[in-house]
Amino acid sequence: MKILLILLVLFTSNMNFAQDNFPFIPSDPKGKLAQLEKVKLIETLKMDEETTLRFFARRTEFLDKIQLLNKNSMDLIAKLEKSFTEDKLSESEYKNLIKEFNSNEEQMFKEKINFINSLNDILSEEQIAKMIVFEKKFREEIRKILTKGKNH
Repeated sequence: MKILLILLVLFTSNMNFAQDNFPFIPSDPKGKLAQLEKVKLIETLKMDEETTLRFFARRTEFLDKIQLLNKNSMDLIAKLEKSFTEDKLSESEYKNLIKEFNSNEEQMFKEKINFINSLNDILSEEQIAKMIVFEKKFREEIRKILTKGKNH
């Protein structure tokens, strides 16, 4: 049953299986990392099939919002950076861009809180707590691995 659940999540996600058959197409390390994270989350939270589907549907919606907000932040940073060398901005323009950036970052924080609070109808409090700890530790582990790889 657990294998069926893992396969179901893998097949319903955005994973591109064709890449395995065509070595000339670069693999997607972010996608593989996301798949690993999903499998580990399912194991950690011990979710059944229905819970898994509901959880990942809501999580995907949340991550899409965060991705858009991140893109907005990166665009604002690019504008600021460009202003240092090319298009000098006035103090009020800097102030507006900084205000917009802060607002965007605040919105990301609010979205995360809303997502966690929205899980009460899907997960138990213990599962939510485990998810919070898991995400923090998973990101730290990935950061350590990437940093270690850059140093060698």
